[in-house]
Amino acid sequence: MTKYNGTSNDILKGYSMLLYFGGSFILNQPMESCIYEIAGSDILRKMPVESDNPGFTMASAYLNHINSNTPVDFEAILDDHLRLFGGMGTPKAPPYESVYLSEEHLMNQKQTLEVKRTYATYGWESQLTGKVPEDHLGIELQFLNLMLEKFVEIDDDACHREVAADIRRFTDTHLTTWLSDWNRDLQKNAKSNFYKGIGYLIVSSVEDIRSLV
Repeated sequence: MTKYNGTSNDILKGYSMLLYFGGSFILNQPMESCIYEIAGSDILRKMPVESDNPGFTMASAYLNHINSNTPVDFEAILDDHLRLFGGMGTPKAPPYESVYLSEEHLMNQKQTLEVKRTYATYGWESQLTGKVPEDHLGIELQFLNLMLEKFVEIDDDACHREVAADIRRFTDTHLTTWLSDWNRDLQKNAKSNFYKGIGYLIVSSVEDIRSLV
C-alpha cells in the first residue's frame, strides 16, 4: 500500500484524481478525441501516487499500454464500454451496487435508497439524479471524492476524525462489498487494456484510501 503519515494530503489528492479519472470513464461513454489525447500525452505512464497494492500494479501494467508509441484501438475501448456497462444489450459488468448485493441479481431499490440517504447526510445530490441510479459506481466515486476533499480541507481534529470515519463507513458499506466481484466480471469480459486497467485502478485506489484514512 501507499505510505502516508497522516499529514501529506498530496497523496489523497492523487487518489482523488485517479477516482475522478476512472469513475468518469465508467459513467460516460469515451470520446475518441479524448482517448487519443490521453495516449499522446503519455499521462497514464505518470501515476500521481505509488502503491505496492497488487491491483495497482496490474492497473499500471495495463494502462501503460495506452501511450504515444502504441497504436490506439478506440473501437475496442468503445465496444468495451458499451458491452460492459449497458450500452449494448445486457451489461457484462453492470456498474451498480444493487446488482451485486441483491439476491435476485437485479436492480434493488433498497440499496439505491440507502446510498441516497448517505449522500443526503452531506447535503449532496448527484447532478445526474433522475437520469442515473444513485448506486452507479461513477456516482458513488463522486461522493467518495467529495468526502476526500472535506477530509483534506478540514483542520479541526474532531471533524477530521468524523469525516475519516464516514469515509471508512462508506467504503465498507457501499464499495468494498461488491467492487471485487464487479472487477472480476470486467476482467473476464473486457477486451481492451484501457478498461482492464481502469477496473484494477478503481478497486485498488478504494482499497488504498480505506487503509490510509
